[in-house]
Amino acid sequence: MFALRLVSVAFSFYILAYCGLSLGVSLSWRLTAKLWRSFTPSSAADFLFGLRFLPLLGALAITAVYVVPSYLVLEPLHIDEPLGPMLLVLSGVAFAWLIGATLRAAAAQRRTSRVLSKWVQGVRGADHGAPFPVLMLPHQSPILTVAGICAPRVLVSEAAATILTREELDLALRHELAHIRHRDNLKKLLLRFAGFPAMARLESAWLEMSELAADDAAVSDSSEALDLASALIKLSRFAPVQPHHTVTSALFPGTTASLTRRLTRLFNWAVPQNRKGTSYMLPSVAAIALLAVLTYGPMLSGIHALTEWLVR
Repeated sequence: MFALRLVSVAFSFYILAYCGLSLGVSLSWRLTAKLWRSFTPSSAADFLFGLRFLPLLGALAITAVYVVPSYLVLEPLHIDEPLGPMLLVLSGVAFAWLIGATLRAAAAQRRTSRVLSKWVQGVRGADHGAPFPVLMLPHQSPILTVAGICAPRVLVSEAAATILTREELDLALRHELAHIRHRDNLKKLLLRFAGFPAMARLESAWLEMSELAADDAAVSDSSEALDLASALIKLSRFAPVQPHHTVTSALFPGTTASLTRRLTRLFNWAVPQNRKGTSYMLPSVAAIALLAVLTYGPMLSGIHALTEWLVR
């Protein structure tokens, strides 16, 4: 019974913390826009992705650092105390959320595998000097996308290779290489797992910054910026819309508005200022860690008192 109560308490506190932090992030993340828009796109993408996963990591940290120790240290081992209805409901919701999150991620991966199995029919390898597999698809639709998480591959249709010049294709492949290095497909799969209402705009902002970061990684001067812009324009005219339910990273995955912003930036390309966001976050992380150490004992007592209320 002691172990069952511990699991129920941990699940209950986790779902409360996760929902509370998620709601707070979804309502307040735009307040940081002035800050992260001053970063380089790569740093801004990292900042937004970290902000998006703050509720998940924060809830896990609260549960592991405070809830479980407070129960193990302060709860009597031999006590015959039934589980209260609130504790049962919250732990049931948390368990249902975990099952749903796992099923969402598994379904996204399964749909991706199904789409890829259709795309790679009649596929052949292509040597473009890239440090990753490049597969040529015998389709007329100009697909150019990264597929896979553990063993990512770039899929290029014969139509795309025909439409693009050699320089444009090389830049497009360098753009896709940046997605591979940043593990963007894995991040998209994690987003499926950590789904929460009202997070769509934050996820869209991260997606746009990740595309800008990949553009920056591919381009080193204004001439290359114009070639990449040309590749974007050509593929956006002929390429089908990328399925949003798949875990892939296409050269043109977004909306027309997102494409316009990317093209404007490439047409007016300048070397990105090397302004990272870690210098802003380190003092905050250090302050939070110090506060957690100083208040650890009282927090354990407060968490245990709340646990007693939930159990009843």
